[in-house]
Amino acid sequence: MHALDTSDEYFDAACRILSACQGRGNAITIDALAERAGIPHRRIAEHLLETRLADFPFVLVSGPRGYFIPTAQEAAEINRYLDSLESRFRKMWRRRRTVIRKALTDGFRREGKAFVGRPMQAELFEGV
Repeated sequence: MHALDTSDEYFDAACRILSACQGRGNAITIDALAERAGIPHRRIAEHLLETRLADFPFVLVSGPRGYFIPTAQEAAEINRYLDSLESRFRKMWRRRRTVIRKALTDGFRREGKAFVGRPMQAELFEGV
């Protein structure tokens, strides 16, 4: 199997296990999910959750203890999870913007969205 296989077999096993993880107290870590679902590596389980999240027949969120299905009394967990995603998105966007600006300042050329070539080493340290 491919290193990041998200086959129906793995999906079905993960779905079966996650369906029992109702409520924050029943959260499951990615490592435990991979082990119990027979997924050979946690990266495959992570990839499966990233690529097939919309296929699960339930809302799935994560918290400090792992992944779980929030109960009706835990609607606030959905909001916390969405706030966490928003915060991480903003931080990643700022980091991305900083790297692009710094690379342009340091003389890297850009073609479309991709950087090409490298500046000469001497050019990198001229202003230092």
